[in-house]
Amino acid sequence: MTRRICEHEMAVTEAVLGRRWPAACDQTLREHAESCEVCREVVEVAALLREDYDEARAAISRRDVPLPSAGQIWWRAAVHARADAARAAARPLVWGYGAAAACAVGVLAATVGVMWPSVLPLFDGLAAIRSRLTPVAFTTADMVMATLRAELPIVIGVAACLVAAPVALYFALREE
Repeated sequence: MTRRICEHEMAVTEAVLGRRWPAACDQTLREHAESCEVCREVVEVAALLREDYDEARAAISRRDVPLPSAGQIWWRAAVHARADAARAAARPLVWGYGAAAACAVGVLAATVGVMWPSVLPLFDGLAAIRSRLTPVAFTTADMVMATLRAELPIVIGVAACLVAAPVALYFALREE
């Protein structure tokens, strides 16, 4: 949408906001505003803004604006201070949760590393079962077993990281 510009727009705005519209302003300016679409819109909008401003000023001068009591202001400030203190106190705990999650992942990885040699005979038992299969399945199963035997610790480690990272992020960012 392109903005339409009129050279008399500022003068019309000043006249309306300065309470000179339409009676106390120049006749040529009034005639221009009647014929110019931009200035007509300016008159409508500026008049509404001026009315709102006058109503707000009148309400303030009549003291119609309800102000909270001093006790209510103090109570709100105390609630905000307590909430800020609770957030500040919880921040080290959040970091502690993240560190605990990282330690849990480390312990899991160490456990898999220690237990892996005792799991390898299970693959040998599976290889015996595999040898009873057909020759086509034998080559496919042999390839899967060899890959699984070599890469399983890495897959378990990556899976543990993929599970632990969102959990650690949750604990680290849940209070913010």
